[in-house]
Amino acid sequence: MNSISGLQPRIPVRNGTLDNPRKLFNQDFYSLRDWHLKTGTLFVDEAFSANLNSIGSGKELDLNTRNIEWRRPKEIIEHSKRPHLIVDGTSLFDILQSKTLGNCWFLCAMGALTLRRNLLENIMPTDQEYDANYAGLFHFRLWHFGEWVDIVIDDLLPFCNGELLYVRPSSANEFWPCLLEKAYAKLLGSYQNLHWGFPEEAFVNLTGGITMTFDLKNEQFQRNYLWHMVNNASPDTLMACVHSQQEGTPRNRSMSVPVVKEALDFRRGSEPITYIADNPVLSNGLVQSHAYCITDTAQVEVKNGCVKLIRLWNPWGQGEWRGAWNDKSLTWKELREEDRQTLRRVREDGEFWMSWEDFSLEFSIIILCNHIPDFLDCGEQQRRWYKRMFWNRWTKDELFSRNPQYMITVTSSDEVNKGYNVVISLMQSSRNRQKFGGQWLPIGFKVFKVESQFQDTREPLPASFFNQDKLSKLEACRQRDATMSYKLAAGKYVVVPYTVEREKEPSYLLQIFLRSKDAAIELGSVESIKEPKPQPCENVIRLSANKEHETYKSIFKRYATKEVIMKSQSLQKCLNEVFIKEFPNPNGFKFTIDGSRGLLASMDHAGRGALEIENFCRLWRYLTQFKDIFADIDSNRCGFLNSGELRKAVNRTGLNISKDLLNRMIARFGDSEDKLNFVDYLLCMVRLKTVSKTFFTLSDDGKGVYINQEKFMALMM
Repeated sequence: MNSISGLQPRIPVRNGTLDNPRKLFNQDFYSLRDWHLKTGTLFVDEAFSANLNSIGSGKELDLNTRNIEWRRPKEIIEHSKRPHLIVDGTSLFDILQSKTLGNCWFLCAMGALTLRRNLLENIMPTDQEYDANYAGLFHFRLWHFGEWVDIVIDDLLPFCNGELLYVRPSSANEFWPCLLEKAYAKLLGSYQNLHWGFPEEAFVNLTGGITMTFDLKNEQFQRNYLWHMVNNASPDTLMACVHSQQEGTPRNRSMSVPVVKEALDFRRGSEPITYIADNPVLSNGLVQSHAYCITDTAQVEVKNGCVKLIRLWNPWGQGEWRGAWNDKSLTWKELREEDRQTLRRVREDGEFWMSWEDFSLEFSIIILCNHIPDFLDCGEQQRRWYKRMFWNRWTKDELFSRNPQYMITVTSSDEVNKGYNVVISLMQSSRNRQKFGGQWLPIGFKVFKVESQFQDTREPLPASFFNQDKLSKLEACRQRDATMSYKLAAGKYVVVPYTVEREKEPSYLLQIFLRSKDAAIELGSVESIKEPKPQPCENVIRLSANKEHETYKSIFKRYATKEVIMKSQSLQKCLNEVFIKEFPNPNGFKFTIDGSRGLLASMDHAGRGALEIENFCRLWRYLTQFKDIFADIDSNRCGFLNSGELRKAVNRTGLNISKDLLNRMIARFGDSEDKLNFVDYLLCMVRLKTVSKTFFTLSDDGKGVYINQEKFMALMM
């Protein structure tokens, strides 16, 4: 397609990236700022209002919500000063945890981010400040469920008894910690949803990376190996740790995967971090079950050899280790003067050194995060990682084999140095926690070695593959993310994500990191089945083309007007009296007048508001084809298709759509349980078919210039 009126073709930018983030609640920062600057008013965010809905119930926080008031920074600082987003750069020492909210897990991750300026700039755009362009709003970018989201907030902050209710900046006129915390609370639904969590969850939202946890108490891993992993981590790796939990707290349970030589366990059964001010502080200065940020490591010479040191930061902004290598410890005299001057800082700021040996005894969990899991290479020769992302949702079917399945291929070259060559991360949608009583759904995944007779299949493996022995050790964890790394031998494997509570049909994101490119596919998808073909019911009798046309023509004449056209009312009557009666419809659904208008609009390319015989015949052929597909896929004859079955139906037509477009279709045509009845399914499929055909009609090369096919279809649907 040529450019029009001298305009140059534009390359479409994918939505949900850092360069083009999705706008949460469709709030555009620049449009809102321009309007409020023009009108001379300050922005008030109705999507995250300054009231108790944004705080939460307050019950879990033991908070008297009647004393809360919302104020802007300009209203609370001295008149001689003005507020700033950032003062003299960002630092982890800008952050002080409040006594009210147990969100050290988030502040720990936020502090780690200040050590990586490039990562912090990704989430905190630099085009905002308390200056001439101030209009009462700010925006931040956070990674959510596979895409970057731009979150607009107002700067009304909650106060209680004259003090900031939540995170406090160390500088009285610097507010980036408070505003970033508010943006994260908006993403999660309320401040109360920050009251417990895991540092790895925050790491993922702040970076879009892959996060793994390592158990220091697990004898499977040598502490020396973990030291090398932490000490040799790349500059973009964020690190945190969790202090040992009290006796009786559930420990991590291993995930049994019989096909792996070795697997690093993701955390299972452990309690989320919920530290607030009355949790115990030990005699050695450490806080029980508290999250700390790892800020540095060092290996220095002493008189009797060398010592491994690790530096931590407490989100309190105070409270430090009192053992060997603390700020005032005599052990610093054992170092050379040059090393002592470089490493030691004597000040009460929450940051301190301790030996790796003491750290290994006191702490239970190490958390590492990066965009790729290169920290697993642990100083070995660096090899590339390739990532595949799959969005999907579970259905209510009880059979394990009906879970989505993903085939991965490990080649002999992937076994170099016998290192980790596969990382799998399963994430459930944050909506699950909000929808289902404040708890994460129990999720997990399992990896199975694929025998030779199934290695060439592109369809999901049958129920006979998953025998009782293979399913004997299924486990699940109530966490947002479940991640494991493997050392797999060459061969093919199938990854099956699952949830114990499938009746809720939750959505998920599966990320697979491999050493080889294009080595992961979803079984049964358009990608794996290159040439899908319709598979009608065996009892459907096919008419010849001429006879078929004559049949449609006779139906058309029965319901057409004298002008030989069919309008929406006549089309509705025809569909309900002829088409529906030819198909067993257990739920009794019929075409409504709105549905009839939608079908007519999809086929009425001339814009006459009526169908002529050729368009009617084409519509009837579409409906017949889609009816046959429905009858084949709806094997239990319930009269509905779930999301997985709808995906199969679309595949049968030869159309290739993304998970995002599939979810749009479900949201537009599905019911409250994300299912489509027979009639809504037909409306959806006709719409999809005609929109796709329209795109290729309007585009000279089938690719488009101003908008790509996926974006065009999404807008039209």
